[in-house]
Amino acid sequence: MEKKNSKITISDVANYAGVSKATVSNYLNRRYETMKPETCEKIKQAVKELDYVPSLSARRLSAKAKSKTVCLIIPTNLSGLLSSMYYPVIFDAIGQEAKKQGYSTLIYVRNPDESRESMEYLLGISQSFVDGFIIFDLAQDTRYFKDFEKNGIPYICVGEIDGYAEYNFVASNHGQGVDISMDYLTSLGHRRIALYTEDQGSVVDTVRRRAYRENVKKNNLEFCDDYCFSFEEEDIQESEVVQKIDELLSSEHAPTALLISSNLLYYLKRVLREKNLYTPEDLSVIVLEYYGKYSLTYSGFENKEYSRIDSVVSTVAKVAFNKLVDTIEGRNEKNKKYVSYFEPVTLTIGDTTGKSKDFQKRKELTNE
Repeated sequence: MEKKNSKITISDVANYAGVSKATVSNYLNRRYETMKPETCEKIKQAVKELDYVPSLSARRLSAKAKSKTVCLIIPTNLSGLLSSMYYPVIFDAIGQEAKKQGYSTLIYVRNPDESRESMEYLLGISQSFVDGFIIFDLAQDTRYFKDFEKNGIPYICVGEIDGYAEYNFVASNHGQGVDISMDYLTSLGHRRIALYTEDQGSVVDTVRRRAYRENVKKNNLEFCDDYCFSFEEEDIQESEVVQKIDELLSSEHAPTALLISSNLLYYLKRVLREKNLYTPEDLSVIVLEYYGKYSLTYSGFENKEYSRIDSVVSTVAKVAFNKLVDTIEGRNEKNKKYVSYFEPVTLTIGDTTGKSKDFQKRKELTNE
């Protein structure tokens, strides 16, 4: 039988396979649990023989049917896809989870300058072939996802909006990472600890800076404005980063320890080399959001075992996907209005942190 044309319908597939339209729909939506293997094989062969391409919107035969498709919303600045391992790790993690659960994924690049048009489009596809949304790279004042909530559309954000709890989110505990890192450096005698990150104004940057200032107060540390600095990711220039780090390390009150984002490691390495400084002898360094060998390759620090907060973005992405699917399929806790989850982080001690020179001098004077 040859019936290969663009007008093949789900009814044609059902008739060819000798099953009902509902059974074909279950197969197309990957609901295999109630189907016999031989039935799946018949439909598979029918789809192949007829060259049937299902319409995404037609796959929903009723309001209760699911397309089993999730949309990932990422920012318009695509340079972030290449400047770190953040998005490659996320896409890989969500791809693995989607395959396990029989879901498909779409990626939507949102232009914040066209927020109304973007939102209308997203609401539109939620009525046809998307079951829910995962939202990445939030700014501190981002709230557009509340339109999903108003319209009863499942969503989950990746990131903690500081001081705001009325939304669904999963996040790395970036504040905890800064706090435990500074506590450790303080235990080594460091009193002048700096924090350098990128993506100024992002939720991650805001949470880190808040945790940093709270720890300065908690441990009664020395502080100046230059110790806590972040660069605007969209306009970041190598010369600006290098100059800022150079000025910091050349100042009269230069820090003895530095917390730094993995994306800025390359620039730090350049400054240290030009100034003939070493870690940890001259500067103790803890790397935030560390991506293992990928961070090493990017920074040029191949011979160092870094003190670091290892990235948990892969776990966060998987948790976000699974919690969204739970919402889509009605498995969330009914007594909780919002989904909220923090993935804890840990500090790994490496070769780039040691006791401060000031601490060593004080100890020598005490012994004398």
